[in-house]
Amino acid sequence: MKLINYLLIALVFVSSCKEDTKDPAPSFAKNYGDGMYIVTDNGISFYDGEVVKNQIYQTVNGAALSNPKKIKFNGTKAYIVTENQIVTTNVKTFENKEIIGDFVNATDFNFVDFNRIIVVDKGDAKVKVVDLESLNIISDIETGDEVNPSFIISKWYRSFVFNSGAVADSLKDSTVIAIDYRDEAIPIADFMGSIEVGENPNSAVFINNFLILCKGIYDGNNLLYNTFSSLSRFHPWDLELVWNVSMGVFNAQNLTSNTNGTLLYFTANSGVHSMGIDGSSITNLVPILSDVLFIKTEVYAVNDTTNGYSNMIYVNDALYNPNIVYKFNQSTNSYCDTIVVDAPVNDIAFY
Repeated sequence: MKLINYLLIALVFVSSCKEDTKDPAPSFAKNYGDGMYIVTDNGISFYDGEVVKNQIYQTVNGAALSNPKKIKFNGTKAYIVTENQIVTTNVKTFENKEIIGDFVNATDFNFVDFNRIIVVDKGDAKVKVVDLESLNIISDIETGDEVNPSFIISKWYRSFVFNSGAVADSLKDSTVIAIDYRDEAIPIADFMGSIEVGENPNSAVFINNFLILCKGIYDGNNLLYNTFSSLSRFHPWDLELVWNVSMGVFNAQNLTSNTNGTLLYFTANSGVHSMGIDGSSITNLVPILSDVLFIKTEVYAVNDTTNGYSNMIYVNDALYNPNIVYKFNQSTNSYCDTIVVDAPVNDIAFY
């Protein structure tokens, strides 16, 4: 009997030793969170207002991102668009959480109801619906033959995908397609129709109705066939074009607005501009050729005793210094920060 007791004690001891030798779960420092995230050719850079940390995904996870393009946030997760994947991370630690694959050339996506995302796959000329529980593509919708979908915007129960054309002298497009992703309490992904707007629509904002920026035809090496950019307004429910106005500038892209929706901003071949929501009063604010633009209302010091609010314009210098982001204070008409990262800039976002 004593022998059996000794054997049982020994067995318990050995079992406890085995449990103690298990590798502990990796611990990740919470080095990130609130701040500015800059997508570059090399990865993701983080700027806390004082210090830039480059390639934070590779630093944390020991692996590089392949051709990162865009970053968006949902809850505590960051979603990073690469060429053929969407990679998710914890925002505070930047540890990898999931990888969603099976894209040819993903360019944009939106979060929609029922824990899904709708992804624009430019390389496949399709819109793909991903279930975020299973991380699988559960349906796809073709956007047309030989088209180049590039941008998506969603409102209430409907998403709009823009076919933005390709090289100026080979292909142009003017179509926006509508996809309903919800019918009352039922998840769907149904093609609802299309609408013709200006040439090569590329970005939009919603201010009562949709305002769509159309870059026109632009080829810096062949000016003969270039056409002016335009702004289109349309009703999202009946797919009716209200108006389309010429803007008198070339290569307009990256439409965004201020917080209260009274002023629009965009990039063009002559710099960063503002304009009214009817396409009027176009003003050149920053004479830097940019292809990335972010507008953020921030507090700034008017003087030693007074603070004010201003629209801060974050832009890259695509032509001369592609790894630099400039911060421009619209109220003071002056640059107030220069953010240097380790590679050309592809996107800017804040968390």
